[in-house]
Amino acid sequence: MTSSIYDQFHDRYAAAPLGRPTAADGRRTSTQGERRVRAGTSRAVGVAASVLLIAIAAASCRNGDDEAAADNRAEAVAASALNPADRDELTEGGTLRWGLNEFPAQWNPHHADGNLATVGTVMAALMPYPFRTDEDGVAAPDPDYVEDVEVRSSDGAGGRQVLTLRLNPEARWSDGTPITWRDYAAMARALAGEQPGYRTLGGVGYDRISSVDAGKDEFEVVIAFDRPFAEYAALFAPLLPAAYTESADRFDTGYREDIPVTAGPFAFDGIDRGAQTLTVRRSEDWWGTPAKLDRIIFRTMAPEALDSAFLDGGIDTYALPLDSASYERASSAADGEVRAALAPDYRHITLNGQSDMLSDVDVRHAVFQGIDREVLIQAAFGSIEPPRAPLGNHLLLEGRHGYADNSGTWGDFDPEHARELLDAAGWTVPPEGGTRTRGGTPLSVDFLVPRGHSPARDEAELVQGMLADIGIDVRIDPVAGDKLFSDYVLPGRYDMVAFVNTGGGFPLSATLQQWSSPVTGADGTPEWRANVGRISSPEIDRALEGALETLDPDEALRRINEADRLLWEAGHTLPLYQRPELVAARHDIANLGAVGFGTLDYADIGYLDTP
Repeated sequence: MTSSIYDQFHDRYAAAPLGRPTAADGRRTSTQGERRVRAGTSRAVGVAASVLLIAIAAASCRNGDDEAAADNRAEAVAASALNPADRDELTEGGTLRWGLNEFPAQWNPHHADGNLATVGTVMAALMPYPFRTDEDGVAAPDPDYVEDVEVRSSDGAGGRQVLTLRLNPEARWSDGTPITWRDYAAMARALAGEQPGYRTLGGVGYDRISSVDAGKDEFEVVIAFDRPFAEYAALFAPLLPAAYTESADRFDTGYREDIPVTAGPFAFDGIDRGAQTLTVRRSEDWWGTPAKLDRIIFRTMAPEALDSAFLDGGIDTYALPLDSASYERASSAADGEVRAALAPDYRHITLNGQSDMLSDVDVRHAVFQGIDREVLIQAAFGSIEPPRAPLGNHLLLEGRHGYADNSGTWGDFDPEHARELLDAAGWTVPPEGGTRTRGGTPLSVDFLVPRGHSPARDEAELVQGMLADIGIDVRIDPVAGDKLFSDYVLPGRYDMVAFVNTGGGFPLSATLQQWSSPVTGADGTPEWRANVGRISSPEIDRALEGALETLDPDEALRRINEADRLLWEAGHTLPLYQRPELVAARHDIANLGAVGFGTLDYADIGYLDTP
């Protein structure tokens, strides 16, 4: 079966050679750089030197073509695009109207229902984040919340690690309560995964914490890990007050439909559910450098309406989808622009390793080699500058230190070899041609797409045409977007699905469970958690755990790339491409846009003071 979108790219697809396509802010930066990290008595490790596994020296795990490709990609798209300006160049006050594409009911970002990008966008203006990352993904303590960091680790595998945070004693919650070690202790208990009733996203890192205690006083936090955790800077981001993490009920309901307690440069000013708006105002109780803006109004509307609102002046900024038409509309604004940067996000096709059709690794590898990823990239990006090549890593992204293409032959577009794999697996082509069969059963798979989302449908139709050429029948199955994960992907009721991994400066903390073996549930059955591909191995687990436990950055990158190689060998998820971050903004808005791997400083966002 061919389709219109497949026909559109068929000439390019049919002529493609076998094998991989040829690649034809200011205020806190200086302060963080002056942060002091004390030496330990056994082995102390500095923050910037040990944490961010994607920001190590390039020589550690890259060479030759991989290094050149990553460097070229980094030059093609900026690391960040914020229209930077010093604070004294900005006007005092003003209102920023910020467009969102969804209006969450749960504003607790650690709750299973709060796992939405818009929740993070809003809460980053309101809540404490102990560490910040720069555009290279290097973490450092935010002195508004953490004045000093000390890390001690005993030598050898499995050694004990102790993290000591010296808190800023001026930091207060909006109810007047000081931010102390108790907030960290309560949150660590809540997110460790051992307390009943807590609906959390997962306990990566928190499950390694053996104790959280006070140090010299209530403003010193001593966090002991029973197993080393290199990405400790990813924890407590954001921090919630102890009053809302000490019980499962408060954790579930405290930030639902409301944001009762904050501690950031902005304060919560109300929700209007009818108008789909949430407003924050400059905090009068903020102990740091005051925010430049008077207020930010977050306004939710449909994706196509965001484009129109930006053009007619209804909103001042919003994040664009990877959609050529939307990009062109936003770019046409006379007083606006689209700011683009490398994003810590990538799109992929996940295969369900427990489905009847895809349980055989040879069949999964045949699917990999039957898909021309370069064609999917060209179709997705349109007039937007595309990446130079498909992504070759599940864990590290191009332009980041340590990136390597570990795909081997499994990343090649090689339909002839794909046919050989299917032949060997017993799936034969009928005499009349068409869909392969085995024992009278056709090799037919469902490809789930969110109903009404035309880019996803177009992508699935391209894959449908490609896999038909090697004898695999693809049935495109549209389902409600809000049910895609809850009713289909997470329970394993699918064969193939495409979606986006949204990451950040910590390559393992956010995605570890996506690649790990299941745990045994209370009823004795396996719980796959975020591993929706339902594919795992002890070797993958050991490589991932080893990367998290070593504080040697070179060794961590080696183990990350080893885990990635094993994921390719297991046929776990086909990475497609790294996405750019695209943010539309008015020309006169400074210190806002595509932040890439960095952390946005909301206090420094403002309007340029122009005559």
